[in-house]
Amino acid sequence: VAALENLGVRATTVSVGDIAAGTLARYDVLVLGVRAYAAQKALEAATPKLLEWVKAGGVAVLEYNTAEFGASDAPYPLELGEAAEKVVDETDRVQLLTPEAQVLRWPNRLGERDFAGWIEERGHGFMTSWDPQYQAVTEVHDPGQDPQRGGLLVAGYGKGVYVYCAYALYRQLPEGVPGSYRLLANLLSLGRRP
Repeated sequence: VAALENLGVRATTVSVGDIAAGTLARYDVLVLGVRAYAAQKALEAATPKLLEWVKAGGVAVLEYNTAEFGASDAPYPLELGEAAEKVVDETDRVQLLTPEAQVLRWPNRLGERDFAGWIEERGHGFMTSWDPQYQAVTEVHDPGQDPQRGGLLVAGYGKGVYVYCAYALYRQLPEGVPGSYRLLANLLSLGRRP
């Protein structure tokens, strides 16, 4: 919440009960925290209401998750795989696969420099496979590891947008890493036109 407030966003904590009740219409964006499906067991049952809200024009940003997150918890299939890949070398180059994707160009034009100065890791829970409706935006990997393209997946769904973000924003934002704030601002802006 502090990171959102640092960006000038008035943040509200939403409960799983709020999602299940379908009372999300007043919100533009919903950020589901790390391991949300592991921490909130009732979230799986509330997911159809979440997806209805996205379809009506909401933006859902799902931070990295673990095996409790299943293919039916997203608008289109996603798979973590058994390894739930992570990238721990925070200095590994992040390649921008689709530099003209809105998530990388508005309101901030992101580049490789935005992934400089990260601490401790790149991310956890990189998806191993996904439906073609998702646009894979980045690629990164540890030395000797297969390329990980499932770290930032963006899909339009109805009038809204669904995002899976495996990048460790939860580590970077408290440390004030500028690129993490710029990426977060772009994620929050996906429902708006550049």
